[in-house]
Amino acid sequence: MNIVTTSRNVPASTPQRVWSPSGVNIYKKLFEKSNEKLKAHIRKVLLETYDQHAKPLQVDTIFNLAQGRDTFLLAGTGFGKSWIPEMYYKLFPQKARAVVLVLNPLDTLGDNQVLEKLMAGFTAINLTKQSFTNKSADEVLAGVYNFVYLSPEIFLNSKKFEKVYYSVAFQNLIALVVVDEAHMIYIWGLVASGTAKTSTLAHHWLEDYGLFRPSYRKLGPRKPPRE
Repeated sequence: MNIVTTSRNVPASTPQRVWSPSGVNIYKKLFEKSNEKLKAHIRKVLLETYDQHAKPLQVDTIFNLAQGRDTFLLAGTGFGKSWIPEMYYKLFPQKARAVVLVLNPLDTLGDNQVLEKLMAGFTAINLTKQSFTNKSADEVLAGVYNFVYLSPEIFLNSKKFEKVYYSVAFQNLIALVVVDEAHMIYIWGLVASGTAKTSTLAHHWLEDYGLFRPSYRKLGPRKPPRE
């Protein structure tokens, strides 16, 4: 995994830009660019899209994703993290119907992010217990939505979503799986193990977050097999 933060970069292994024989791929002309030319392209499109010069960390993160690396981004509020999956998505041909899955801790966050993506010109849906119907499942499977937001419960425990997620057709559409609020994964896992109960403050701080948080510990096995 490559780690990029506002304070330091942890060197990654030798780049391995992977071309999938069956899944979605970035534009061939971008795939064939040198590292520096690809970064220059990312900077150019960021400026054209958001009318702001790209931060080096934004460019590095998008570049690492294009290299096929698992990437952890640590950056504060207002940094422009939401632009990163949007810009990464723009590296793919529209006809590929690529899908970005985003796991977040609260349904309300998903609702807000869907509105944000719609305003930016993307298609998006927030899968909740109420909205995840047979119709929406078929639409997700067909690649109707560029961005699909969901909670760890649906990602890990919904048989309906499991059927969609593990289908060959959908696996071939997945461009990226994003875990929002990833810095909380370890702490939420302590609640499940009971370790956090040794700290009264930590336990009371976490108990209002709900029972699903320990599910974050189980996300690794659900990575797309082709990655």
